[in-house]
Amino acid sequence: MQRHPGPSVALSLLLVLAACGDGSDPTGSRVLQNEPVVPSRPGTPPTSPAQDGGAIADAGPSGSPTQTPPAGPPASGIFPPDNDWNIRIDDAPVDPRSDAYIAAMGADDPLVASWDAEGNGLPYVEVGKDQGKVAMHFWGFARESDPGPYPVPWDAPTDRSADHHVIVVDRANGWLYELFAASRRADGSWDASNGARWNLRTNDRRPDRWTSADAAGLPIFPGLVRWNEVEAGWIGHALRFAVNRSQRGYVWPANHAAGSCALGTDCPPMGLRVRLKKSVDISRFSHRMQVVLRALQQYGMFVADNSGGTSWWLAGAPDPRWSDEEDLTLGALKGRDFEVVAHGDIQPQ
Repeated sequence: MQRHPGPSVALSLLLVLAACGDGSDPTGSRVLQNEPVVPSRPGTPPTSPAQDGGAIADAGPSGSPTQTPPAGPPASGIFPPDNDWNIRIDDAPVDPRSDAYIAAMGADDPLVASWDAEGNGLPYVEVGKDQGKVAMHFWGFARESDPGPYPVPWDAPTDRSADHHVIVVDRANGWLYELFAASRRADGSWDASNGARWNLRTNDRRPDRWTSADAAGLPIFPGLVRWNEVEAGWIGHALRFAVNRSQRGYVWPANHAAGSCALGTDCPPMGLRVRLKKSVDISRFSHRMQVVLRALQQYGMFVADNSGGTSWWLAGAPDPRWSDEEDLTLGALKGRDFEVVAHGDIQPQ
């Protein structure tokens, strides 16, 4: 069920500009998006493409540009170190069809930072081990949802797009919870099209052809650009991005697709891993943006969703400390600056 964002003046401005150019909380308290002081506010996104919850609903129950980011630890703390999200792929072979995939995604289209300081992007909330759980009511993909209750707080932030994602990270108990098309009831329980949870201490995947809060059936949170990691100088995991169109198939580690292109075409399958080429000089970017780009060279990014517009929508969490001017410099990079990592067999949806 592909959802497309409506036209936006702010979005148009962002694309024009782009073309020109985690801490844990085990004490029981909560932190919104790892912000120590100011949580984000809900609204309407100029930058976030629509994210897909599945195919068919069921009826089931600024630093100096010359600074070099410091080296960091090999893993992100989300999922085990040998999880696909945490494995470096800077020396992995290039897929034979890389050029065709890149052309289909848009070789001349800019990389878009789909987060900002005003609250646009994919927010999340971290909860403590004693956070109370509330009932979930799934109305869209109930048979493909993990049953509640979930530890979703009353004031959990909801992303500003029509997709209304809610992301809850419980590091103390080792769980991640994500909702799609979510809204809170008056009694504190939540309605959602579908919901998924992951054990952060295992490499367990969702069943084949089951959706999640993302079209690829993957978790969203591990692939977000997050302020605390960027400011600390290291992102030790792959990132997540959305494309203009995808094929009706997926590759490991994805387990779901929601594409419009025929299987086997040049449109990317869900789960395709793309990395920034080593030959791209990132020293001209600010220290913080170098952190993001180094992660794209070392860990790459997964095709996780359909944008309904252009490709290369790199996902991130909003934070009032971002500099929108700084983030927009990523638009100097184009699709041709990336290459596709070799993948396994494409599975049909």
